[in-house]
Amino acid sequence: MTITPSEGAIIAADVATKASDVRLGFIDRFSGALVITGDVSSVESAIRDVVSVLSGQLLFTPAAITRT
Repeated sequence: MTITPSEGAIIAADVATKASDVRLGFIDRFSGALVITGDVSSVESAIRDVVSVLSGQLLFTPAAITRT
């Protein structure tokens, strides 16, 4: 995922690792890039929690979560 402003990637990484059994594949605080790895259900749960925190507490505008 890419998060703007890019500092949000640090917060998202923290929320994701605390919310689910996932690992960080890559994080770049300058571009806002964040790669979360793990089984599908754990990654999906982590992403939902990240979006919830960023939109609910920090008032970020969320994008829809899709699966392909």
